[in-house]
Amino acid sequence: MEKLITLAVFDSIIDVKFNLLKDMLDQAGISYITNNVNARTVKPLLCMAPTNISIDIKVYEKDWKEAIQILDSIE
Repeated sequence: MEKLITLAVFDSIIDVKFNLLKDMLDQAGISYITNNVNARTVKPLLCMAPTNISIDIKVYEKDWKEAIQILDSIE
């Protein structure tokens, strides 16, 4: 099983960099996993979700170099 590495951490799903990074990873054909997206989505609706939950984008170790170049181009 291949190792996952955290590429970036965001506070909100409406963050432009979050959405841009996901789109660019998709276009590059890089598989990624996001954590806690749903927990942060329901917060405005329920006002009960913890505010200290971050959204992670993780990529496989084999894609790390290309993914970090994409992230650097955004920042």
